[in-house]
Amino acid sequence: MGLPYLKDVVRCPQCGSADIVYSCEPKCCFNHVCAECRSTFELNTQKTGQSDPIWVENKEPGSGDATTGCASCGSLRVAVMKTEPDIIVVCGECQALSKVVVEEFVPGVF
Repeated sequence: MGLPYLKDVVRCPQCGSADIVYSCEPKCCFNHVCAECRSTFELNTQKTGQSDPIWVENKEPGSGDATTGCASCGSLRVAVMKTEPDIIVVCGECQALSKVVVEEFVPGVF
């Protein structure tokens, strides 16, 4: 069994809903939409300068699932290593650890 995917831990920054849909494609951006309040936001990553030799079995997420790319190599094969105080993902390609950040947040309407 692999580590959790982002879809298992990402919540809307406005209403806290887990019903998040990835609405773009990696060549463009990582724009997501909350199905509850219609807030939009991007999930991006920042390099931590760390790596972990863990074997990540996770495959690339489904086309509508919450996702982001590795800050080091851009791979979508990221798995969640920890969620507190920040979401940290490990890359299944290069084993780099990246911090997930919410950017370009536009609040929706309840």
